[in-house]
Amino acid sequence: MSENAVLIEENEDKTITTIKMNRLDKKNAMNYDLMVGLQKAIDKVERTNARVVIITGGDDFFSSGIDLNFLTGQEKDPEGVIPDLRIPRNFRYFANTWIHPIFTKIEKMEKPVIAKINGYCYGMAFELALACDFRFCTDSAEFHMLESKISMNPDVGGTIRLTRLVGIQNTKDIILTGRKLDGTEAYRLGVVNRVAKSHEELDSIIKMYTDELMTSGPLAVGLAKKLIDDCYGKDTAFGLELETLVSSQLLQTKDATAGALARLQKTKPKWRWK
Repeated sequence: MSENAVLIEENEDKTITTIKMNRLDKKNAMNYDLMVGLQKAIDKVERTNARVVIITGGDDFFSSGIDLNFLTGQEKDPEGVIPDLRIPRNFRYFANTWIHPIFTKIEKMEKPVIAKINGYCYGMAFELALACDFRFCTDSAEFHMLESKISMNPDVGGTIRLTRLVGIQNTKDIILTGRKLDGTEAYRLGVVNRVAKSHEELDSIIKMYTDELMTSGPLAVGLAKKLIDDCYGKDTAFGLELETLVSSQLLQTKDATAGALARLQKTKPKWRWK
């Protein structure tokens, strides 16, 4: 297994961690090595005090999606982990117990996760971006939920996450046709949060967001992320009950006290994750 399929980079004060897909010679096609790399990287970053996580690929592409050699069983598997995915029960078991949890880890991480997208973002990579909290791209980025073109369906959250994000009508447009979207149309449909005209502007937008995120209390950001994800589509009474439960706990923290005092004194609070 390659140890370099995914790289982890930190900024100087370790507040921002970048997880970078690094199978550049294969256009970041998502195979076993890359998926294991993502899993390990997410687990490692979750245990740190990083405030923001960025997932990205190369300068000219995010990822071409699943490696078809992996999907069709042509990839070597010395560890004997990958079953014959052409057998339906094997596929369902492997997807539900091994692949899905990697993407779910991103949603369950109590840190905001940004997908930084240059170039093409196809299939499973599109689904990876959907699991993130924010998506930013250049106008030349290319989104393609191409599964229908090979008589498949999105199966790593593409249907459910995309529907939650952009609604049934736009999801059917994107998935059933399997057509390509550039960054501008992806922004118009609500797939991405912001679109930039250049790599430099993209970096500037991401810096603006990370700066804003880091002025907010990390405990509050993490729990708000959970509330938004877990309460979506649920009964209003359930959501209100959960909101007050979370707030009652946050009120007991030193960060909440520091935040309130800083607001009164018109100073910047120092967050302690306590």
